Amino acid sequence: AENGRASDVVVWQIQRYMGFAQYEPAEVNQPVKGVIIGLESGLRLRRALSVISNIKFYRCEVNFKLIQVNC
Repeated sequence: AENGRASDVVVWQIQRYMGFAQYEPAEVNQPVKGVIIGLESGLRLRRALSVISNIKFYRCEVNFKLIQVNC
């Protein structure tokens, strides 16, 4: 990922994992779905996912708060 942006390369990688899962841990006729989570999706990733129905992209947002502790 560049600057928190998920790359289209992860599509190939998750397809490999899904292919393994389809034949090893999954039950017969059990659907295998993939999820990609990132801060942003680039144009190349969106285009790659536009032709694949069993992989979804979810954008994550991270928030945190610093609290001063007197020791």
